[in-house]
Amino acid sequence: MKIGISTNHHYYESTYFNHNQLWNAFQLKYKKDKIAVEKYLFSNVYSLSTKNQDFSQLQIIGFKDKRNKLKDEAQLVLKLFATKAREEKRFAIQTGLFAGVIYHKGYTFNIQTNYGNVFLRRMLNFVNDIYVDTKEVYAQPKNHSNEFQYIIAYIFIQALEKASVLGLPKQYTKVTERSSKVKGTVSINQYLKQDMPFQGKLTSTFRTQKYIQEIIDVLLAACNKVEDYLGVRYKSKIMGIYQTLNEQNSKRYVSQGIIDRAKNHRVLYNPVYKPFKEVLKYAEILLKNQNTEANKINNQLKTYGFMFDISQLFEVYLEKLLSKYFTNWEINGQEELKVYGGLFYSRKMLPDIVMKNKLTKEVIVFDAKFKKMEGSYIDLDRSDFYQIHTYMQYYMPNLIFGGLIYPLSQELNLNSSVSNGLFGNNTNSPNFIVDGININNEMDMESLIISETNFLKRIETHIENSRAKFNRDLVID
Repeated sequence: MKIGISTNHHYYESTYFNHNQLWNAFQLKYKKDKIAVEKYLFSNVYSLSTKNQDFSQLQIIGFKDKRNKLKDEAQLVLKLFATKAREEKRFAIQTGLFAGVIYHKGYTFNIQTNYGNVFLRRMLNFVNDIYVDTKEVYAQPKNHSNEFQYIIAYIFIQALEKASVLGLPKQYTKVTERSSKVKGTVSINQYLKQDMPFQGKLTSTFRTQKYIQEIIDVLLAACNKVEDYLGVRYKSKIMGIYQTLNEQNSKRYVSQGIIDRAKNHRVLYNPVYKPFKEVLKYAEILLKNQNTEANKINNQLKTYGFMFDISQLFEVYLEKLLSKYFTNWEINGQEELKVYGGLFYSRKMLPDIVMKNKLTKEVIVFDAKFKKMEGSYIDLDRSDFYQIHTYMQYYMPNLIFGGLIYPLSQELNLNSSVSNGLFGNNTNSPNFIVDGININNEMDMESLIISETNFLKRIETHIENSRAKFNRDLVID
């Protein structure tokens, strides 16, 4: 039994289910199933966070190599509980910023983003350094594929395309061959045993480059699996690579042992082939997911699944969007700030995006929040509010402004989203802003790009206004 739910669902405890809504959400028809879902999922409070023991059963896909916020503090993945209001029982399914699929007590939770596939595809393109929206072949995914499977298939195709620029992994192998053409070193022993009297052929040993069979087999199997999620025509993006894989395929079943040998092959330590580590990671997830439903039946009491950190995806997208536009600024999404070093209360702080002007050393600092923002007071979390102000104080006096960046459900009023001075009462200090990119799930790519451009121009205006405010005669991007 399955349910589809969005990220940040019930975040403000405003979307409870009654009995009928719960049954409809799980698409339950029979009384025994309705009783079971209440009994097994909501008889007690179940909370799955990044500090929970069950979290180790989840495979997490992140988008930032050098930083792992999962170790810092508990982050919500899934919470199930029930309450009573005026004698009526209410049910809550609460989610955080992880999207994907979770299997819990035999039930499937498909946690999806709520901004549409156009924005999702745009962010994934930016992760793979693809900034021009080509008229790509529209996929016809099969009905059983969920958003997570689509994302992994998409990332796999993009990562394989990028990693294969210099060719598929090969290594030098010693080959012994008997022919009329001599390559390498002639084997005297074989000559004396087989070729006397001389018959026109000699046995020689030489070194040549050969494809890694395990890697070839795993990549081909994953390419074939992509068809289930993106449609057969999507292979056109990697047709040349696919043909090579097909020609070199051993036609054997790809077992977990073959996957493990492919992932751990020594050739991947070669810097030329290092990108294939990520490709094989995505390939394994695609192939393992083939048997997910069967595994679910055999593991009714276990909690496991595949998730990706949507907040990191949004951060990388913003980082690369800003880098592409503001070429005179260094944009860093991996900066660690170490404070109170050597003391027992030393800490690391991790701002999401730090912009530093290459000429003037001016600083802008942002935190990216993949949360609902409609311009309401409750949309801005207390912890997020204090955190960004801490970062802004750290970068004084070079800071010219900072703030929080969201996917906006509607355009914000600049009069109510921009403070003239930090804390609103110090006009001689840097401004604080709440801004973002206006997005909705009905938006096409052209409209999204226009929304991105409007956001970038607003940031440019904030830079100009900040310089004018402090009477700085500086070069403007």
